Amino acid sequence: MLASQNYRELKARNFDPNTYYTIRGDHRFSEKSFIFGRWTWNRAHSRDYESNLPTVGQRWQTRDTRALNISYTYNLRPRLVVESRFGITYNDNPRNGPLLGRQVVQDLGLVGLADNLPDINGLYRVMFTGVGLTSIGQTDWRHPGFLNDVQQYQEHVNWFRGRHRLKSGVIFTRVVFRDNQAPGALFGSATFSDRFTGHPYGDFLLGIPTTASRAFPSILIDRLRWASDWFLTDDIKLTPRLTLNMGVRYERHPGYQEKLGQQAVFEINSGKIVVPDGSLGRVSPLLPRGYVEVIEAREAGLPSKKLLRTDNNNFAPRLGIAWRPFGPDTVLRAGYGIFYDVVPRATPAGGAPFVINEPAFTNPAGAPTVILPRVFPASVGGPTTVALPQAIRADIRNPFSMQYNLTIEHQRWNSGFRASYIGTNTRQGDWSYNINQPVPDGRPYVDKPRLFPRYHVINYLSNGAGHQYHSLTLEVQRKMRQGLHYQVSWTWARDIGDLDRGGSPENAYDRRRERAVWLDIPTHRPTGNFVWELPFGRGKQHLSSAGRALNAVTGGWEISGIYSYYSGQFLTPQWSGPDPTGTAFTSSRTPAQVTIRPNHLRDANLPSGQRAANRWFDPTAFAPPTPGFYGTAAKGVIKSPDSRVWNLGLAKSFPVAERARIRWELTATNAFNHPNYENPTTNITSLAEVGVIRGVGDVSVLDPSGQRTFRTGIHIEW
Repeated sequence: MLASQNYRELKARNFDPNTYYTIRGDHRFSEKSFIFGRWTWNRAHSRDYESNLPTVGQRWQTRDTRALNISYTYNLRPRLVVESRFGITYNDNPRNGPLLGRQVVQDLGLVGLADNLPDINGLYRVMFTGVGLTSIGQTDWRHPGFLNDVQQYQEHVNWFRGRHRLKSGVIFTRVVFRDNQAPGALFGSATFSDRFTGHPYGDFLLGIPTTASRAFPSILIDRLRWASDWFLTDDIKLTPRLTLNMGVRYERHPGYQEKLGQQAVFEINSGKIVVPDGSLGRVSPLLPRGYVEVIEAREAGLPSKKLLRTDNNNFAPRLGIAWRPFGPDTVLRAGYGIFYDVVPRATPAGGAPFVINEPAFTNPAGAPTVILPRVFPASVGGPTTVALPQAIRADIRNPFSMQYNLTIEHQRWNSGFRASYIGTNTRQGDWSYNINQPVPDGRPYVDKPRLFPRYHVINYLSNGAGHQYHSLTLEVQRKMRQGLHYQVSWTWARDIGDLDRGGSPENAYDRRRERAVWLDIPTHRPTGNFVWELPFGRGKQHLSSAGRALNAVTGGWEISGIYSYYSGQFLTPQWSGPDPTGTAFTSSRTPAQVTIRPNHLRDANLPSGQRAANRWFDPTAFAPPTPGFYGTAAKGVIKSPDSRVWNLGLAKSFPVAERARIRWELTATNAFNHPNYENPTTNITSLAEVGVIRGVGDVSVLDPSGQRTFRTGIHIEW
């Protein structure tokens, strides 16, 4: 019964409806003024099966997107042009799992959850470590779902004078963000290992989890921010063969302000939670009295509403050069620029102290206190220990990247050739680490000193992370000539970094240990596309004088194709078990269950002839971490399957008038139905699953494939 992959079924479902339309129009008022507008509306549904378990069912998810763009251009003078732009984008992606959480709790007789659970979609979550069993869970209820409502106004001025082409502008942006997602543990969550019976499924049958969690109902997050950007560039034609581009951009992006003031940070100097001025009245009454003090921003010397100081030093210079040293057929280009992250770091909203959640409970090995149907320890008078909001460096900087390139281009044989070096890096990247982590050694967690002994995990967000990317790209392109167009390119790249967008290291005191090859930047990436108008019919090489009937059959045919190859990702091995370092929170001398990297004994990647779906790499190349230490394995030491995708198209044009035609198209994605395998399981504790590929899918988001699909359509062009 517990054999790996012992259940297989092809679940068919109706096609997910997707409605899309766009309306665009333009009008020229005079030779000096012109207006353009476009409105786009889209509603996409998703009814995927949840959890790979047939009894859970299908989720309900509907994504609504809207977009409006209006542009007005006016020529003040022959060399002075002004352009005004206004745009609105809207996106909401609410979702429901198939089962109702409160009904599941009642049917199973679960106790120990929060009072007054809402009647929304949810499920008691069950997870296993050390065995290849499918987890029980479903999509979290989310209404609204990551709603973004953005309005933007731009004003551009272009001035052409002599050798100069000056462009300047200003951009004002207003962003509204709303979200309300039920916590994953709202209706309970448990992880079963082999702690009590020697087998995870045995623990599950007895109803004794290794760790247990619960959560309290969420609240609506409603946030607003403004941003402004100014820029100035100048294209200078120094000589007929040499052009210089210089520019600078200034960006000011203050943080979010929550409508009801329900955002907070933990201030590490005072050891207190800080909330916006006027928000103390919204603190949850369930916050344990005397556990942690909550103060308003003015007492902590922080901005009254946003809690974070605005980074006002974001000047971004750019420099570019184009030079034709050997005549008109060869161009040498180079460029350098600094680019800041567009979205500022956000203060945690909708959590503590306005919504109280507790840390996961580790069941004591000798005398477990959580046994189903109880899902969390009983407490009198509410929670006694709660999770704290994230601590953030008050003057945190916006991360930025430096991008630079050198390109040589040459045209010959009706084709263009390009060779490029492209480099980029991230500086002042934000990363998060647990400032309350004890030092790693063989002692139990509860016996070690911590910065704040009363509290458990305190994640602190600061600057300092980064990465470095280098690549070589070779490309050949032929513009449409004699009915044939093609473009072929190959990129050879490597990206090495430590952490990204608030990521955390395993060991809070050793960020350098995280430095490794980046997960999803492939070493090799060849791509190509072509369009071939078949040489038959009027005006073509063959049957050029065909009559109307014959031309209707043989003329107007076109074949097209797109090929992409992705050489695979760099996967990280994992190990799950009792914390060997004594750094993960637990309320007893029983170590917490953790998932960290194992020891690395030798190269785990098998020769290509030995790789198979049931043994993609050698799991015996890894071993559990040594007690008192983190594992020796680096990130990205396992190479994933590659991906090959051919998309093909066939089209036929039927002229119906001098300026009108009907175009029929048939396209096929993954036309040869090539299986692009999913990544294998990399947790060495899952003995029946480690190294096993469980299906096909999309390793790369750049090349979505899946099974072969066909699409046909008719266009009317006039």
